Amino acid sequence: MHRGGTADALDGLRTCHGCSREPAVEDGESCPGCGRPLPDGTDRVESDLTTLAGISDRGLVHSRNEDAMALGRRESGLRAAVVCDGVSSSPNPQLASQVATEATLDVLLGGDDAEPAGPRRVRAAVAAGARAVEALALDGGPAEDGPACTLVAAVVEPRHEVPGHQVVVAWVGDSRAYWLSATGSRLLTTDHSWAEEIVAAGRMDAAVAALDRRAHAITRWLGAGGEPIPDLAAFTPDGPGVLLLCSDGLWNYLADAAALAAVALPGAFTDPLGVAAELTAVALEAGGRDNITVAVLPVGSPPD
Repeated sequence: MHRGGTADALDGLRTCHGCSREPAVEDGESCPGCGRPLPDGTDRVESDLTTLAGISDRGLVHSRNEDAMALGRRESGLRAAVVCDGVSSSPNPQLASQVATEATLDVLLGGDDAEPAGPRRVRAAVAAGARAVEALALDGGPAEDGPACTLVAAVVEPRHEVPGHQVVVAWVGDSRAYWLSATGSRLLTTDHSWAEEIVAAGRMDAAVAALDRRAHAITRWLGAGGEPIPDLAAFTPDGPGVLLLCSDGLWNYLADAAALAAVALPGAFTDPLGVAAELTAVALEAGGRDNITVAVLPVGSPPD
């Protein structure tokens, strides 16, 4: 089994982004000079497992990275990825993202290799991530006051009875998954957000809802009294493609599936980390106003 992600980068402290002070370890989580949260080593995390890769970047505005990712693969060919985005209005949202990604990946990679990692295991994985976030609040008071995050998770597994792969995606909140291919690219997830729900209810036009100040308010999340019930999408690709998971730090700048495919294809089949870097650079060059996390999983052989 091979795995990587944000948890691998949690040790070092670096110079404060607010006042350039070099903090001592005993100074804790906040800079004694300006009070800003201190970097925890996750400003830029890159994980390359050859057949899947990802990058999580602090961006250009936030003082810390509240996103997290966890990637893993088994010798059987099963691959899994989890991306979480901390809810900034909750305390220590970076902790919610970190524990949710790791707990979710543990379940996605676990179990008997002979048992397909289908929707049941994916639901159990998200539930494990939710429990890990809820546990953070146990010593700090009511669950409603604890850390929170969104989540998108995916597992890709070779099919044994016929050639091909089975893909299962689950999400809570507005972190997204896309399927990118030369024959058609599409968004796989539907944001759990105020705008999406008000439009789905027929109460507002999509263009008008997108301009409302409540547009990006999420309606589901893990932790802090949220509703951690995932939606799922499962499919068997009819040809090669790329599964892309990301936080809104990317899709706020590049939301269209065809536009993402124009950057990702065909390079992601041979260099998923390089494509994750290209997509991260797009968001940084556009302003980098949020944390940016991108996971890239090529599926099948690249088209001729």
